[in-house]
Amino acid sequence: MPAIRYSSSFDETIPFSDECLQMNLAADTAQTYTVPGTGKNKYTALFSYNDNANIFVSLDGVAVSPASDVQTTTKRLEFKPDKRYVSGGDVLSFITPDTNAYVGVSLRTIPS
Repeated sequence: MPAIRYSSSFDETIPFSDECLQMNLAADTAQTYTVPGTGKNKYTALFSYNDNANIFVSLDGVAVSPASDVQTTTKRLEFKPDKRYVSGGDVLSFITPDTNAYVGVSLRTIPS
C-alpha cells in the first residue's frame, strides 16, 4: 500500500501518514526498518525523536554510536536526521547509547 502523497495544503499542515514506524530503542542495540515497496517507490521520510535522545541513523548499513573521543566519517550515518529521501527496499538502522530512546518515522510518497 503506498504512503499518502506529500501535500502542504490546509494552511501549511500535512495529513497523518498510513506508513509509520515507532520504536523504543535499547542502549547499544541496532534496530532496523525496511522501507516498504520497491526501488520505484520514492518517499520523504520525516523523523522524530524524544528531546534528549542521542540517536544515530544509517541508510543501508548498520548504525553505530561513535566511541568517546573518536571522530568518525561513516558514509550515510547521521545524528538525528529530520527529513530525508528514501526508496522502497532501503533499510534504515537506528542505534542509541542511551538507556531508552524513542524514534518515529513517517513516510510521504514523492509524486513522480
